[in-house]
Amino acid sequence: MYPPAYLEGIKLFNEGHFWHAHEQWEACWLQSAEPEATFYKGIIQSAAALVKWQQGNRRGMRRNWQKSQRKLEQLPATLLGLDVRAFEHSMAQFVQQVEAEQSLPPPLIVLHSGL
Repeated sequence: MYPPAYLEGIKLFNEGHFWHAHEQWEACWLQSAEPEATFYKGIIQSAAALVKWQQGNRRGMRRNWQKSQRKLEQLPATLLGLDVRAFEHSMAQFVQQVEAEQSLPPPLIVLHSGL
């Protein structure tokens, strides 16, 4: 079973409440060991990138995404029900589209086992 704060963070993330998702996952991160700690830091920084996007701050979006990406790349392909590689790909595609001034909805987090 997944931690309730993790699941709540996913729900908030998928609803576009990236800051609040970040807050939920921070609680998980503070109580986790590796590799989950790096996982939480990675998705927290992805959420922070999307907060910067919402604020119209492309530089902040890119910087937070780069930090996130470095962490996510270290992880197994799947962790806590998330296809980490697919999430990385969708975030990278989103950041590229924003920088090219094209409209693309932000990525969603979908767990293999569902919510």
